[in-house]
Amino acid sequence: ALQLLEYLYTGQVDCIYIDPPYNTGARDWKYNNDYVDSNDSWWHSKWLAMMNRRLKIARRLLNPETGVLIVTIDEHEVHHLRVLLQELFPGFYIQMVTTVTNPKGVTQGRFSRVEEYIIYCFGPNEFVADSDDNLLNPPNPARKPRWKGLLRSGTDAKRNDRESMFYPILIDSERTCVVEAGDYLPLPQDPVIGEKVGNYEVAWPIRKDGSFGRWSVGSETLNDLISKGYVACGRYDGARRTWGISYISRPNQLKIEHGDIKIVDRDPTTNVVNIEYASDDTRVIKTVWHRSYHDAGAYGSDLVSGILGQPRAFSFPKSLYSTKDAIMAVVRNKKDALILDFFAGSGTTLNAVNLLNAEDGGRRRCIMVTNNEVSEDEAKGLRAKGFLPGDAEWEKHGICQSITWPRSKYTILGHRDDGTEIDGEYFTGKFAEKEKSRNFYHIGFTSSADFTTAARKKQLVRIIDGIPQSLVKRDSAFILSDSEKHFASVLFDDTQVDSWLEALADHEHVTDFYIVTEKPATFNSVKNRINELLGPMIVSEEEKYPIKDGFAANLEYFRLEFLDKDRVALGRQFREILPLLWLRSGAIGPRPELSDKEPIPPMVVPDKNPFAVLVDETHFTDFLMALEAKNKLTHVYLVTDSEEAYQEMATQINAPQVIQLYREYTENFAINKGGR
Repeated sequence: ALQLLEYLYTGQVDCIYIDPPYNTGARDWKYNNDYVDSNDSWWHSKWLAMMNRRLKIARRLLNPETGVLIVTIDEHEVHHLRVLLQELFPGFYIQMVTTVTNPKGVTQGRFSRVEEYIIYCFGPNEFVADSDDNLLNPPNPARKPRWKGLLRSGTDAKRNDRESMFYPILIDSERTCVVEAGDYLPLPQDPVIGEKVGNYEVAWPIRKDGSFGRWSVGSETLNDLISKGYVACGRYDGARRTWGISYISRPNQLKIEHGDIKIVDRDPTTNVVNIEYASDDTRVIKTVWHRSYHDAGAYGSDLVSGILGQPRAFSFPKSLYSTKDAIMAVVRNKKDALILDFFAGSGTTLNAVNLLNAEDGGRRRCIMVTNNEVSEDEAKGLRAKGFLPGDAEWEKHGICQSITWPRSKYTILGHRDDGTEIDGEYFTGKFAEKEKSRNFYHIGFTSSADFTTAARKKQLVRIIDGIPQSLVKRDSAFILSDSEKHFASVLFDDTQVDSWLEALADHEHVTDFYIVTEKPATFNSVKNRINELLGPMIVSEEEKYPIKDGFAANLEYFRLEFLDKDRVALGRQFREILPLLWLRSGAIGPRPELSDKEPIPPMVVPDKNPFAVLVDETHFTDFLMALEAKNKLTHVYLVTDSEEAYQEMATQINAPQVIQLYREYTENFAINKGGR
């Protein structure tokens, strides 16, 4: 199979991911049809010989500059494998990752092993892409810095409170962006709501109740912020007849200046910046991975069983997410990558590639190779019943027919052959910002008069999570921390509500509010004012992808068998060769087929494929005419035994690749030729 792939994709594969037999000493893999166990004095050598032949071809398949080989392994062969890879991949940068795949651990009287290893061989010009998750430290899907509403809320929020902050803001409705802030409109003049200025709409500070409010900053300051890209235009509010406008608050502006918040990019249409918290720690993937969803039990064995609808369907599959993360580290920015797995097992790699494509809109292709062997125990049971390899009853128990193919098919369709939908959801690793209500707690069993001492206040704070007792002072009417680590605030004196609200104005990080008052009406009033002042919380929640939705992907299944060299050379097995020509030409468009009943035509020029085949060279003139009418031609195959005829025809064809059949094909498959 690898030799066939070498014919099709030499130097074209971006990433090879393999999970080979681990050679643990158990009778779980074969060498020359014999099971190998720890009693075999050559068990390490046999395993290395098996890997050596495959890795030599794998090296030729990889893009020599940017290709990456990824091999998962455990402690039994990790050191032998590392030495072998250094020998076979000179010029490649080799690095190893330790990943926790079994948090419960495996104990055999000594240390409890929880980890496996992933060895990366990077082409000379390939590097790891930045990531939102370094895969080691606790995931911190911190919300992006919140943009503050420009309309003043809470205290001091009416027009007559700050007359100079009542001014028009020009809006380009086609680009949905803020253009400019005008001069303030003095009292007692009132604006004409809905009137344009030139070609621009106009936004005025209008409160929810329809009364005139004020903006949070002056017009000169706002124009400066507009020029920096710190002001964003939201949607038109039909109820208030104005536009929603937000800006980067002063505390966050300072964080940008100090480097705590960074500008990622700018919208090319509106010039508005995209900002996020700066944290180099989360951008670079570490060499130790610890994620709960890398658990091979819950997200490997259990997931496969759920997809196939049968318990214990497959032993020791990889976690879907550990496979996806391993591959994504090197193909994140290659949305058209070609990925190969020649130890396909249960088909986790294709499942992972499809999920990655669904998440980022990629068109990555995946090739999987597997045999159809049955386990040693199953083989004994089948032989006892009189079945042999090749029998239908035997073959249906093979790994390909019973696991790899059904899983691949079901996950793409989202349902099984019997029509039942597959339950569950995929984790995507992507987080979306959502609005969530803040939390309010009414401390109504007591009154403000009971909190006149620091000791009494500490008694309450002691049972509140999110704020330290060290902030408590005897004369504190409320507790509020500037640190974003402290997410709670307490009001002890309900006569100091206005002062508390004024202090809260730039503290969007506060999520929990404890209000001491005997009056329910006071509690509700304060709650409403805080919601108006700060608005809802913006939190990050991981997006899920229902398994039943399937994937927008195509899947082709090939059974690889041997062809007679002489029959191929005589052109008598063109039907069998045609799918390979489709693959070599990029697998674009529907796979063309020729039935056994129809004769082989003198030429094949498919309408929906970017290739053409001249089967009978006596029809070359007609073939050239057919090519002239064909768009996006990438591959032309010429069947001829004559090198001279091939060269003469090739000079008249305008295509990126012109290939001679069948000489090139048959020469490629000379077994063990040239040290292969």
